[in-house]
Amino acid sequence: MLKKSKKLKESSSIELAGDKVISFKEREKRSIELKNRIAESYPMVGGASDDNLWRSLNQLSNRDLYTLTQKRMQDIAFFLYDSNPMAKRILEIMRDFVVGDGFKYSVVDPGVKEVIDNFWNDPDNNLDEELDTNVLELGIFGELCLPTWVNKADGSVKLGYIDPVTILRVFKDKSNPKIHRKLRWKKPKSPKEIDLDIINIDKRITSKTEGKLIGECFFFAINKVSGASRGRSDLLSLADWLDGHDQFLFARLERAFLINTFIWDITCEDMNEKELKEFVKGLTLPKSGSIRAHNQKIKWEAIVPKLESDDASNEARLFKNQILGGAGYPEHWFSEGGKTTRATALEMGLPTLKKLKSRQRKFIGFLKRILNYVIDQAIIAGTLKEGVNREFKIIPTPIVSRDNKGVSEAMSGLVSGLVLAKEQGWITDKKAKVVLNAVLSQLGVEMEADEEEKKEEKQNEE
Repeated sequence: MLKKSKKLKESSSIELAGDKVISFKEREKRSIELKNRIAESYPMVGGASDDNLWRSLNQLSNRDLYTLTQKRMQDIAFFLYDSNPMAKRILEIMRDFVVGDGFKYSVVDPGVKEVIDNFWNDPDNNLDEELDTNVLELGIFGELCLPTWVNKADGSVKLGYIDPVTILRVFKDKSNPKIHRKLRWKKPKSPKEIDLDIINIDKRITSKTEGKLIGECFFFAINKVSGASRGRSDLLSLADWLDGHDQFLFARLERAFLINTFIWDITCEDMNEKELKEFVKGLTLPKSGSIRAHNQKIKWEAIVPKLESDDASNEARLFKNQILGGAGYPEHWFSEGGKTTRATALEMGLPTLKKLKSRQRKFIGFLKRILNYVIDQAIIAGTLKEGVNREFKIIPTPIVSRDNKGVSEAMSGLVSGLVLAKEQGWITDKKAKVVLNAVLSQLGVEMEADEEEKKEEKQNEE
């Protein structure tokens, strides 16, 4: 028995490689040598460095903030909006330009128009007023969550609201990170966590709602990359600068108060402490125009603080421009018009207008998704027919430059040039109209196609 166990022990420490017997120690030694040679030839495989921890380029990373950091960002952003004048104005300028005089819509089918009208003007939805708040909160919190309630009888939709601070997590689609699938949130002072399906197109082939928008809530986010599931506030990168600028101005304000203060210094010769206390008890502050008399042993003197400091206007402007540059606004939009010429102001405003148009275009996309959902619910409930013409168009308030003189001169030259090109036979009427419409669209004016153009487009599609 002992001989047999000894034989098993010896056999467990060897390995057959063809006809040659190799021990485990020899095999381990060869493995280490091979690993070292590979590490020298291909550093990315491993070795002493951390190169082996690198990830593949096509592997998506989590670009979200930590949950507590996300909540803190939203709390700070709201605090700045509520207490910092510059932060409040930065957000309100964005809202005022994006919403402007409001949004309008045009609908082809009368039945679809009635459904959208009922949704838009519903007292609980009241979009004419709520859109202002929605755009503002998008800027503050970086995201907007609107739960929906659908009347199963007629498919009418009502919108609710979930505070972004109560959102715990947003889940993405496993196969497509651009699609948000679920949202988890918790009511304040409640331990229960609630999951909601984010509204998306139903792609289940066997489903009755295939190809339609279904779900329990809308979730819109801005200032995010594709790898992130949560939005970021417009004030995230500006928060520290806004707070620092605020503290700087308050420090200058305190200095101004100190400069305007003074005290009376009274010199009393040959008086002890008891005599000084008795003397002070009978004193009153001299009023303007009053008479004050004293002997040569008492001397009155008004003393003001001598705070030696330079003019801080240049520093204040430096900090201010740091904030405005990050926000994308020119300084003459924030009480610095006297330091900018008219020509410079027009040129400086162009990048800002592009930024504002970009946010307006994004919000129009959000609004289109909501209206498409409303139409889909009406079709599901039978209020609208399956093949109804659901075409509609959102008409925003144009964001245009106020240089009316330059615009009119440019349009006059463009029209004259198009007429001349038409007379020379270089372009046709149709091409000239396309060019003119393209220029007008840059000014925020959308031209409706006439009946002949619509008919021609329909024929081309067929």
